[in-house]
Amino acid sequence: MTMLPLAQAEEQLNHLAQHFAQWRQSRTTPRGRIPQPLWAQAVALSQVLPLARVAKRLGLTPHTLKRRAGGQAAPVPTLLSPSSPFVEVTAPAWHAPTAEVEVQRADGTRIRIIYNESSPTLAPLLQIFLETR
Repeated sequence: MTMLPLAQAEEQLNHLAQHFAQWRQSRTTPRGRIPQPLWAQAVALSQVLPLARVAKRLGLTPHTLKRRAGGQAAPVPTLLSPSSPFVEVTAPAWHAPTAEVEVQRADGTRIRIIYNESSPTLAPLLQIFLETR
């Protein structure tokens, strides 16, 4: 089976699940052998979709499907294709506060200042705050 888009693979999985249901209803013994064409389609879909999803949808055990697939599970899908170039993203550095000042006026009004600078110029700001009434 060629590599299918996920939507098409899901559609084929639903179709195959119907075939499995029909086979289960028409089998003569309760534990009849699954026909080889059904196994082949299930194994092929497990190469495109997650093996556990295929097994659950078809009413199979993941272990049995994996054994039939030769131990190969579907590759984990990636967001980037292998041909995508590497992109480095640099986040701005987080700076811990270097100064934290809380001042309360006589009337109970408070101001709290948190600075990230190494030498904040607090005097003019505090002077205005304390003089304002």
